[in-house]
Amino acid sequence: MSPEVYEPAEDTELLLGILRINKGESVLEVGSGSGVLGVAAAIAGGRVTMIDINPYASKASLCSSKLNNVDVNVINCDLTTCLRKFVIDVALFNPPYLPVDEYREWLQFSWSGGRDGNQVIIRFLDSVRASRYYFLASSLGDIDGLLTFLRNRNFKLKTKTKVIGFEELVAFEAIDAKGSIS
Repeated sequence: MSPEVYEPAEDTELLLGILRINKGESVLEVGSGSGVLGVAAAIAGGRVTMIDINPYASKASLCSSKLNNVDVNVINCDLTTCLRKFVIDVALFNPPYLPVDEYREWLQFSWSGGRDGNQVIIRFLDSVRASRYYFLASSLGDIDGLLTFLRNRNFKLKTKTKVIGFEELVAFEAIDAKGSIS
């Protein structure tokens, strides 16, 4: 894999641990990186599209799908800017969640979540309409601000946490409170 692609780590594993995909569901993975989450969703029976801003990550996602014999669509773009109106069942995102703004190298896009760590996550949540969302946040960012945003959107939340080094990671499953696509 290219050194310009975020390698799966404990955060990926944490998100995989809460991921629930039903056969036939439409799945969009944003920020696909190596493609681990999208491949897992495809193996579970999801109809998967993977997107990443990093061209090296898009290539890695495509390679991962080929190596695992799953059929997915892979697109290289920023979040969902390349898509027209769409609605999906499940949205996945292992986002850049660190409170930094570093974008000189492709790999930095995988961890630079803006000044509070939530800017990219919120852009994602504002741009995607799904029944269920799966994503991560870090205690190094503004988790309280993110929780306020999610509650204002009336999401029903399930979380799983894991302490890794000096931070606590929170994996979210956010479901439309009405049980329908918003």
